[in-house]
Amino acid sequence: MVTINIQSQEYRDLLDIIDRLRSQGLDRYVPLPEIIVCGDQSSGKSSVLEAISGLSFPSKDSLCTRFATELILRRQPQASIAITILPHHSRTDVEKARLSSFRANLDAANPDIGPVIEAAKVAMGLVDGNVAGGRRFSNDVLRIEMSGPTQQHLTLVDLPGLFHSGGTGQSVTDASVVRQLVKEYIKRRNSIILVVVSAAYEFVNQLATRLARDVDPHGKRTMGLITKPDKLDEGSDREQAYIKLASNEDVVLQLGWHVLRNRCHETRNVTREERDANEVAFFSKHPWVDLASDNLGVESLRPRLSTVLMNQILSQLGPILKDVKAQLEGCEQGLARLGVSRATDLEQRQYLSRISNRLSELLTAAVQGNYMEASFFGNVVDDTDSNTAFAEGCQRRLRAVVQNRLTLFADELHTRGKTRRIVGEDEDAEVIQNSKGGAKGDIKSVRISRSDYVDEVKKIILSSRGRELPGTFNPLVVTDLFRQQCKNWGSIARECIESILQSSFVLVTAALKHIAADNTATMVARSLLNPAMAVLRKDMMAQLDNIMRMHHEGHPITYNHYLTDTVQKLRNERQKKRVIDVAKKYAGELYRNETAERLANLLVAQEETDMARIAASDAIDYMEAYYKVALKTFIDNVSVLVVEQCLVSKLPSLFTPDTIYTIPDEEIARLAGEEEHTVAERARLVEKRRCLQVCEAELRLLDRRPALNASQFESGDGLQDNLLQKTKEISLATALTQVAIDM
Repeated sequence: MVTINIQSQEYRDLLDIIDRLRSQGLDRYVPLPEIIVCGDQSSGKSSVLEAISGLSFPSKDSLCTRFATELILRRQPQASIAITILPHHSRTDVEKARLSSFRANLDAANPDIGPVIEAAKVAMGLVDGNVAGGRRFSNDVLRIEMSGPTQQHLTLVDLPGLFHSGGTGQSVTDASVVRQLVKEYIKRRNSIILVVVSAAYEFVNQLATRLARDVDPHGKRTMGLITKPDKLDEGSDREQAYIKLASNEDVVLQLGWHVLRNRCHETRNVTREERDANEVAFFSKHPWVDLASDNLGVESLRPRLSTVLMNQILSQLGPILKDVKAQLEGCEQGLARLGVSRATDLEQRQYLSRISNRLSELLTAAVQGNYMEASFFGNVVDDTDSNTAFAEGCQRRLRAVVQNRLTLFADELHTRGKTRRIVGEDEDAEVIQNSKGGAKGDIKSVRISRSDYVDEVKKIILSSRGRELPGTFNPLVVTDLFRQQCKNWGSIARECIESILQSSFVLVTAALKHIAADNTATMVARSLLNPAMAVLRKDMMAQLDNIMRMHHEGHPITYNHYLTDTVQKLRNERQKKRVIDVAKKYAGELYRNETAERLANLLVAQEETDMARIAASDAIDYMEAYYKVALKTFIDNVSVLVVEQCLVSKLPSLFTPDTIYTIPDEEIARLAGEEEHTVAERARLVEKRRCLQVCEAELRLLDRRPALNASQFESGDGLQDNLLQKTKEISLATALTQVAIDM
């Protein structure tokens, strides 16, 4: 790895790339590494910037409280100054063009920035005092690029000074506006906060420190800068408090504290060299001489700030590139959803045709259980940490939803399908209310003992007698018993159908919103898809009614040998149980259960002398046997004939291209025409994509540069080794390689 000097061309190129990204507007979408300078009015913030840059800032803070100022310092042999305005993205195109053309001349030998600030204020349309209808603050940025042989490679953003309440020329509203502006800047997660604190005032009363703690409560990206230490009374408690603060022992910041002694009113006209000499002399005296020299004076502040900014840039380049790529993908998806501009009838029909094809693809994938398109179906493994994403992904996987719901449907029919549940003699009869009943009321399943049920059926047989012999029964009795027993089937089936219909509707709506603009998705759903889904629902219910009609109005028909096998099995089990009970009662404790069972197998069942009860028992056996056969068929018929054929298989063809050509022109315009907000959204996404693409290209240029390592940056100004040891060892090449792997 090459060793890079913080005054080297490599480091300058690194800063220049970040500055170009910012000028392109990338910080609107991705937070960029930067040093944000904030402080209260009269905190000495302007003197700090003057000491760092050599610019002559106005002595009155009120002249600098209207907008942010970006100060770009670069070292090169010839001194030069370039001043421009970066218009805020909310400006109109005309205003952007006017502000972008702003230029100001400044003498590099004696750079007084005061007149430039006044000119910029006029260009931005700001007014003084309480002029009605005028703007006192601007989101535009004054950009000052200053180069010279003694400059440090450094970029700072100076913000308006904070103040508590209104006064002459500054209202309470103004104080709130400035506070909000400062907070918007310092809350950016990749920024370094340089909070300026005046020793002339109580630390706890300064607003800048409160705001910094609000956005960075653990002090991970905040650096403190103490000014006006010469205002402290020697040996006073306040002096000791600020000494402790500068030693990073009171308010602990990860980036530490620094102290500057700037010009005062008496020394306001001294040269830059005299100012620096006075500062060195001040810090050579007690108690400041006891502090680390790297934390005192402007000579060590410049390289310290450069190193801090360098570390932040190197640590964030990888995440920034990854964030840019993610947002580019979001732009592409958004533009794909909006489609190309569609002003003519042909363009609108083509747009609807693309929506139709894409909708069919998504619905086919959902129906077939092919969930490869993670952008729509989600990733159930990755999304388990997000309940919302997991639920949305599961709802869109229609084949899984249908399979699970039909399995539940079969279970419910087995547990809730019978109107009368026949139990043994040793179980009490009771009524089971199931809270999962249909829309017309709870589904009821009455539990009844077999003996009582035989008595009921006996009465039915006696009242239905025809020419059958004693001990037999009219076959229509089985029909009547079965019709009564399967009454719950219709309600349970409708519950299942409505549930699957709702899941299908959710899928169709989500797919449409995924591929079409919001307005078009709403109109297509309302005018075409919702009526089509209503037709499918009608077909499903009609098919279910046909299936139920066979059971409610027809007579039992089956040629499945399972019927007679089941009848015989029911009779054998019932007779065997009766014999076992008799044998156990007779044997008492003399025989074990196994003995009683062997005895029962050899015994002949006691004969029933009541011919009507014999017939009733046989009728019940046949009804139960037929119920089992019919239940299996019913579950399959609902699954195949209703759900699959009437709904699932028809979803992919819900909205076909052929439909589009039959729609009148005026209806096409209503469905696919663009509203103003859609046009504006496309323009916004196009501009965002352009910005991100340009910035991505800039960032990828770094991948072809030599590997940079923060721990190997050296100071051209002789910064002490202990300062360099604080830098993070982060390899730019490694970071970008990891991003490439993640992509």
